[in-house]
Amino acid sequence: MPSVELEHVSKNYGQIQALKDVSLNLSEPSCIGILGPNGAGKTTLLKILTNIVKPSSGKAMVNGRNPSHEPEKALTDVGALVEQPEFYPYLTARELLTFVARIKGISRSNAEDEIKRVSGLTSITSYLDRKAGTFSRGMKQRLSLASAMIGDPEILILDEPTFGLDPKGMKETRDLIRKLNSERKRIIILSTHLINEAQEICDRIVIMNEGIIAYDTMNSRDEAGIRIEVSALPDHLEIPDRLAVDYRIDGKMIILRKNLNATNSEIIEHLQNLGLKINWVVPQNDIENIYVSIVS
Repeated sequence: MPSVELEHVSKNYGQIQALKDVSLNLSEPSCIGILGPNGAGKTTLLKILTNIVKPSSGKAMVNGRNPSHEPEKALTDVGALVEQPEFYPYLTARELLTFVARIKGISRSNAEDEIKRVSGLTSITSYLDRKAGTFSRGMKQRLSLASAMIGDPEILILDEPTFGLDPKGMKETRDLIRKLNSERKRIIILSTHLINEAQEICDRIVIMNEGIIAYDTMNSRDEAGIRIEVSALPDHLEIPDRLAVDYRIDGKMIILRKNLNATNSEIIEHLQNLGLKINWVVPQNDIENIYVSIVS
């Protein structure tokens, strides 16, 4: 059974803290989407899992092994597309995929069948004998996805896999990821800026902001977020941590993420005790509103 775990992982680049005490556990086949703005820490997290960079503290475990200490064993059954793909421009797509297949231990006699399989899935069959230097950004993205899928790995790590693709290519790639996920035999970790993409594809969504995991649907409840309109707000408003993880003010609206142990009635009672008149309260459980409330 594939597994991925991060335990209190932090990563510093000089004075910049890209990840701050991040913990995450994936222990069964599924697709997890990592949402967040630029600089949220998404790509740094994926680079640590693939041993491109090492954590400043904490540890990552992939299939029970630490990629920082045992990269070959930890990453044997991992396929990855991280950041923008770069290839030797003078090699053809077939040559590049053959190279990847051989690195992954696939025999020369079986490599051609594997290349045929992944090129068909990513719609690059007609481009196999073209040099990578002639590829558009979208075709490089497809080639990189095909490369990640060589050997049918049980863990796929995909950093913005639809970036640079036209609408048709985006739909085909999403359909492919959905198909792979439906087989329920691998963990797929997908980072994206696109909220609708994460909602369409993923079983679980994590929102990162400023180096931390700010929200995780696995730990949420249907009414984890609420919107409260009041007649007027005082000059200073304070809601205790026992009631709210965080909150922000938008006009006469209080947009609030509840502490998981808090109830709506407790929050309303607290606001009324502050002298506020409540006009209405509605759940805010859609990812788009939660995302905006976190990264605003």
